[in-house]
Amino acid sequence: MSDALGRILIVDDETPVVEVLSEYFTSQGYKVETAPNGADALNAVRHERPDLVLLDIRMPGMDGVEVLRRLRDLDSSIAVIMVTANEDVALARETLKIGAFDYVAKPFDFRYLDRAVAAGLLQAETPMAFGTAPTDNDDDPWRRLAVRIFRAVRGMTLQGRAATGERLENAVLAGARDASNGHPGGAVQHLNEVALLVGIAADLGDIRMTARSEIEAALAAVRKAL
Repeated sequence: MSDALGRILIVDDETPVVEVLSEYFTSQGYKVETAPNGADALNAVRHERPDLVLLDIRMPGMDGVEVLRRLRDLDSSIAVIMVTANEDVALARETLKIGAFDYVAKPFDFRYLDRAVAAGLLQAETPMAFGTAPTDNDDDPWRRLAVRIFRAVRGMTLQGRAATGERLENAVLAGARDASNGHPGGAVQHLNEVALLVGIAADLGDIRMTARSEIEAALAAVRKAL
């Protein structure tokens, strides 16, 4: 990988959308490639693997759902975030079942988009944030906790993400970075924030009981390692 934070492929048939996203992520330090349709996107992936794909769900010809399926066949480790209009949110949520990492709705909330991209890269095969992709079998308890938090937030409604999901992701990322940078006090503070937010999200019905149990087990493992 280059000195950039990661390689992002933007796939959308609307030129203004591509220009806005390309300019934004380039300014954030990412290396950006673009494709106007599904066929060009698949060719771009074959030519040079991106770390993350921002994929429009509605395109003429091959739509985003079919592109997603083919991307999973090509390389299932690439994080894919679906881009959707508000009327297609239900369809976008269904794509999570076939391998999309997340979805974002137009008009963009760039704060959420930033977190979605950071989380996607964290779980993809790119040395961002922690050096390698976190998995359930990872030796780092903070990384295991992050995986569970990201999965839980991906399953939330847009309202749930706004209520607690955003703060959960920010807290776990901040805590993990404090821990890796040798700041245990900050790590403990963020860990306590995660625990509090998980309880609130569960009370609101934004996190299922099974997900809460997995997160609490990961929280206990982090506390034990402190």
